[in-house]
Amino acid sequence: MPPLSVRIGIAPNPFESGPVSASGFWDTIALMEELGYDSIWLSDSAGLGGLAPLPALAAIAARTERLKLGTSVLVLPPRNPVLLARELATIDVISGGRLLPAGGLGIGLPTELEAMGVAAQERVARLEESVALIKALWSGEPVTHHGRFWSVTELQLTPRPTKRKLEFWLGGRAPGALRRIGRIADGWLASFVGPDEFAEMVEVIQASAVQAGRGIDADHYGATIFATPSQTELPAGVIERLAQPGRLAQSDHVAVGTAEVRELVRRFRDAGASKFVVVPIAQDFNRWLRELHAEAVAPIESGG
Repeated sequence: MPPLSVRIGIAPNPFESGPVSASGFWDTIALMEELGYDSIWLSDSAGLGGLAPLPALAAIAARTERLKLGTSVLVLPPRNPVLLARELATIDVISGGRLLPAGGLGIGLPTELEAMGVAAQERVARLEESVALIKALWSGEPVTHHGRFWSVTELQLTPRPTKRKLEFWLGGRAPGALRRIGRIADGWLASFVGPDEFAEMVEVIQASAVQAGRGIDADHYGATIFATPSQTELPAGVIERLAQPGRLAQSDHVAVGTAEVRELVRRFRDAGASKFVVVPIAQDFNRWLRELHAEAVAPIESGG
């Protein structure tokens, strides 16, 4: 089998909750497009800060020509899947087929769960029904579905993705989440996972897919990593939040300098990952983006 194609995208730092500068944001988007980054990934939460992913990605689609547009990850349980299917298809259509949708249960913080307004015992069932309904609607055929939470009769989605088959990835790392990915998802985007456990989790997903009589493409496994130019640029307390003491070593999760970025990606690649979302943490974000791309991203994507 030929080697898997490695692609690397960028996600804004989730630990910055201050105001967003429109000019600074668009300068960064233009730089990512100029340098040749594969994709931008926006996270989703009720109250943790950052741009809301769907309107922001629609705006980015209008200002770029090649940058792919990812959700990392979209919280599914509180959303109406029929409207969401249309919103995602709209972004895919206006971007010329550049959308990379990934979803999940959302952040398990009490404040987030309360704000999302979904009973804890319903979250998984809502997610699974949402994925099934969204993918059925994307087929372009009339859909009749009478489920636990949503019902439609002979509903046909317009617009629908037209340039390619639009696939839906899921996040998660709990055993149940991994088995669910194998049963219903088209790929996995891992967060807060190290290379060693990544390989073991991929095996769980693959076994679940086989049991469900389906498969997931070998290049549909991705990992999120954090990257900083130096230890001094990590804000106080971030290492503790990133490394999750007692479970992940810093070196499994956070790369300091471009050489460590290359090494951490190599370890994940050996474990089965080929798609990466890098979260840069730096005082001069755009300068770090340039350095990262020149010394790590471009060499890695070219096979180095």
